[in-house]
Formats: sequence, structure tokens, C-alpha cells
Amino acid sequence: MITQNGYRLSYMSYLYNRVNERFSFLPALCAFEKRGDYGEVSLRAERAYCPYVRKFAENAMADVIAVGYKYAYFDKRLHLPLLDAKKRHLLITALVSADYKEDKAYALGKISACKEYSLDGMFHFRLKELQKRWESIAEYVPLDMGETSLDGFLGFLVEDGVGKVFVKSGQVYDADYRILNKSVLTGKPSTVTEIVLGGAERVYCFGETDRNVTAFLKKHYKEKAIFC
Repeated sequence: MITQNGYRLSYMSYLYNRVNERFSFLPALCAFEKRGDYGEVSLRAERAYCPYVRKFAENAMADVIAVGYKYAYFDKRLHLPLLDAKKRHLLITALVSADYKEDKAYALGKISACKEYSLDGMFHFRLKELQKRWESIAEYVPLDMGETSLDGFLGFLVEDGVGKVFVKSGQVYDADYRILNKSVLTGKPSTVTEIVLGGAERVYCFGETDRNVTAFLKKHYKEKAIFC
């Protein structure tokens, strides 16, 4: 059972959808219940499948922490008056992406040690060191950070990217052609932010590509964006 009390229920919807979709072919039950700001995802499966269901659910929970909780943390603390709402959202998403793998690995280590899962409980009591890391990053971000600094940071992320992602009809896929949808955890899902969270070095676009996505890729990925 996975519970959450006091945070966005979109996190629980993400967990439910991920697990339910992955194991829909198994003799397993995944249910989602919400009451106010309380959410509960219950998982049941035959004993032989339990380790696989649990491992996948823990991986999805680590995504919720490393993307959703981190985005909310920075969203609350960074004001950034020189950036409009769209660019501010892009910067915070980029900050989330920069240490995504490390944050997820740390969160997963704490989550996998639990027998029962309370997302808000784990975040407040078992992930304090992670919050300290985020606090130090937030303190480092200057109040007068503008568009030029944002462009520079995005350039750093592209240079530090690994692997590739594919874009088709507004949907982003990883190198194994699995749909990526972590941007829903930021509360403002989009193709651009999904690409940023993908952390890839190259982006391959197939078919007609949205004008805003094309402009973003040509500006920040340059020759590392391939249009097919």
C-alpha cells in the first residue's frame, strides 16, 4: 500500500497509472482511492509476482520524489522576478533534471528499505539529507537570474546529456521506445519539459513537430536535434 497525505494527488495518479499500465496483463490488482488531500494506491498480486510489482512501484515512487517533490520544493523557494512564468517553469524543470539520477538513486535506497510506503512520511523523515542538498542549490540560484543565465544552464545540460530521446506527435519516447511522462509530476506537462527531464544528448523528431518545440530544439540542441 502507498499513501500520501498533504501533497498533490497528481503524484498518486502518476503512480497508479504507471503500475496499472505495466502490470495490467498479470493477475494483479491496482486500485486508487482519494479523499480530500489523502490518496491511497493499493497493490495486490500473486506471491510469485510481488517482488516485480514492488520493485517497479518503488522505482515510480523514486520518480515522484526526484521530480515531483523536488519541483515543488524549488517552486516554493525560488521567486526569480526576471523570468516570466514559462521560463521560470523551464528553469526549475532544468534544476530538477540536473541531478535527477543521483536524487532518484538516493530516494530509491530509502524507499526500498520500507515495508509500507507513506510518501509524505518518507519525504519529511527519511529524506532530510536530500532536502539539505536541494536547499543548498536553491541558495546558490541568484535572485536576479535572467534569460541569459537560463540559456547558459540549459546549454550545460545539453552538453552533459547522455543517450537519445525520440519525439513524435508531441509525445516523447526513450531509447527503448517507451513513453516518457515524468513532466506531469511538475504540474505543467509539455513536450519541451519532457525533453529536458529526459536528460538526453540527442533528440530525434519524426513527422511534423510543434513550432515551439522546434524553436526550443534549434536554439538549445542545435545540431544535436535531428528532424526526420
